[in-house]
Amino acid sequence: MSNQVRVIDNISGTVLFETSLEKIHDAYSFAAMMEENGLDIKLDAPGLSETLIKSLGANEAEMAEYKLSMQNEIDDHELDFGCTICPTNSKIQK
Repeated sequence: MSNQVRVIDNISGTVLFETSLEKIHDAYSFAAMMEENGLDIKLDAPGLSETLIKSLGANEAEMAEYKLSMQNEIDDHELDFGCTICPTNSKIQK
């Protein structure tokens, strides 16, 4: 099971830094340094659900399916009427 934290360049998709979940503070420090230098980066760290799914034996295809379902849920939420916390774009625009 891999619970790696990665700092990724958004433009090239290159992994710039990788460490264990236990050393996530190192990844945050590195990410802050890269942002200060003008890089567009993202920090990819497994959440509780992803860690649980992996510990139960999910393979990469199942993880991709899980991530896609989560993104679809977020997209559907934004397309519907939203909620009191997350107004839709149509409510925000004037």
